Amino acid sequence: MREKPEDWIGYWINKIDRSMKNVHDKRFQKYDITTSQKSILYQLWNKDGLTQKEIQENLCLKAASVSGLVDILLKKGFIYREQDDEDARFKRLYLTEKGRELKDISITILKEIEDEASQGFSDDERIIFISWMRKLYNNLNAIEK
Repeated sequence: MREKPEDWIGYWINKIDRSMKNVHDKRFQKYDITTSQKSILYQLWNKDGLTQKEIQENLCLKAASVSGLVDILLKKGFIYREQDDEDARFKRLYLTEKGRELKDISITILKEIEDEASQGFSDDERIIFISWMRKLYNNLNAIEK
């Protein structure tokens, strides 16, 4: 009858989310980067030269959140900001060499975490699990809109 929190999907998603962030933050601590900061870098690894507004929309974050993360990444030397050549109203974000170097390290660490977190899952179970997570995400997106 789903009266206990342990019987709710959201309970487990929240627990998993917190645990994943904790594991990620611990593994990336020596690189002086957090999970939230890394999400900005991922955007730039996929397409360097995005605006803060584009990153904000891609990550579904508030402007203030992205602004704070960008400021930290600028100070740490992972990214730099440059005015758009075609439209001076826009400033674009680019990876520094230090930011680019972190990509391969990050992928390696993420693969390790994924392998450890999915121990005991068959390939088929992993595919089904990801399919279920996508369905949940799409259902929640529909509710949000």
